[in-house]
Amino acid sequence: MTTSETSEVEVLIVGGGPTGVTLALELAVHGIRFRIIDKEEQRSDKSRALGVQPRTLELLSRHGDVRKYISQGNLSSGTTFYLNGKKAADVDISGLAEDTAFPLILIISQCQTEEFLDECLGKYGFAVEHGLEAKSIAQDPEGVTVTLSNPNGVEETVRAKYVVGADGAHSVVRRAATGLSFEGSAYPQDFILCDAHIRDPKISWNRFSLCMGRGSLAVFPLKDGTVRVVASRMGPKLEADPTLEDFQAMFNQLHPDAGELYDPTWITQFHLHHRGVNSYRDKRLFVAGDAAHIHSPAGAQGMNTGIQDAVNLGWKLAKVIKGDRPESFLDSYDRERRPIGQNLLETSDKMFTWGCSSNPFFVSFRNVMFTWVLPWFVSSRNRRANIYKFISEFGINYRDSSIVGSASGFSGPVTGGDRVPDRKVLISGEEKYFHELLTPDTHHLVVFSGVGEHGAPTETILEAQSILKNNNPDRAKIHVILDESAKAEGVPGHIDIGGRLHENFGLSEPSYVYIRPDGYVEHIGLLSKVDELPEWVK
Repeated sequence: MTTSETSEVEVLIVGGGPTGVTLALELAVHGIRFRIIDKEEQRSDKSRALGVQPRTLELLSRHGDVRKYISQGNLSSGTTFYLNGKKAADVDISGLAEDTAFPLILIISQCQTEEFLDECLGKYGFAVEHGLEAKSIAQDPEGVTVTLSNPNGVEETVRAKYVVGADGAHSVVRRAATGLSFEGSAYPQDFILCDAHIRDPKISWNRFSLCMGRGSLAVFPLKDGTVRVVASRMGPKLEADPTLEDFQAMFNQLHPDAGELYDPTWITQFHLHHRGVNSYRDKRLFVAGDAAHIHSPAGAQGMNTGIQDAVNLGWKLAKVIKGDRPESFLDSYDRERRPIGQNLLETSDKMFTWGCSSNPFFVSFRNVMFTWVLPWFVSSRNRRANIYKFISEFGINYRDSSIVGSASGFSGPVTGGDRVPDRKVLISGEEKYFHELLTPDTHHLVVFSGVGEHGAPTETILEAQSILKNNNPDRAKIHVILDESAKAEGVPGHIDIGGRLHENFGLSEPSYVYIRPDGYVEHIGLLSKVDELPEWVK
């Protein structure tokens, strides 16, 4: 065993999967010194997590060409349900979201997701250091000392201000913490998974299929003419490894005439767990993604939730490291993200129980009930919209957080802690999405002119801009969004096409919106109350 000298960084990220690399992107854009390590010597070639939700696509677009990434996968516009081999209902999500550039779910191999993330990280001059394992982690009041080891047994010591565990369900970071527990249990069901080619397919390539009967089956079409098939069997032979014939038998039973599977690229068997950590922070140690929460894949939320954990934590670490926020500010990571993880555990558990129960009496009851109730339930656009709001993760908000708020007297559909809606605006004569202005390196302060007769005159907007420029402790970028009929002549700004952005925010009167680097509203109010904002930021 050889030991090298000690190196110092501000943040050490343990785990180089999507959660860890996303955190690296957030730190890189803020100029924070970090390293990101992964014990595996190379990336897996297995497809693993497939679903990338619309909100995740919005957040990733802040770092790279998401449209190119999307072109490598399948955009899914909904789900088709089958009961006992017969089509029961079709859930169409197209057209349910108008305030985003990315309204559909992307079905794509995790290999390609990691390739996209690595490419984005490379543009910032960083890369995952593969083949490095954290052997020991010890924190003290001033920092964290970590011993790393490579495959040759060469060890090095890293001293970091903070360490983040994005290293999965068996997280060494979580285990090194003294105050973190990981409570939960395993599901009793046996699961088998297969990626295979399909001959004479009768499936819709813009839908994924959920099939229930005696057992359950999920089918996800991939871009390259292959499909992912996941099945839960009634009374499986646990001593035998699954074969392609097992999947075809489930196919024939639950999704007849869908096609013939051949040339599998991956077959595996696994069990699922549902567990959650009691805190996302232990002093200078943090956990994110599967290190903080593991659950069933129902709803395709897992990887997306981990990515959004990382987006939430990244800018907060940067603010504290740069001295712009106190150490206690980091507690907001746990306060904002753990309720999201807990809700996900509860919701996915219910979805999983309904879809994958192995109790024959419950299965019979479910199948009879779904035959009548499911078509009625999904026939309502409002009910589909509510499902979409959860699945897409557009419904996530931090309204209960202590670090978001609204000005006195303000009320509207969007308030402190909400996701920032997106619409097309005219920027230098070119139509672009509003989110393209919201770079991840800083806060953004957006002045809205107001609509029609309520619109602010030139002097009002210029006066507000002057106040904000002179009281801007976060060094926020300032933008002006003008209604098409605005009276603010001579004010440089971007035109709100059709007034839709004003409408989504509910801002008929002149207003301001203070937006966090993670794309959520920190503070919002009428422009007449803009003097409250500098005090809020302080």
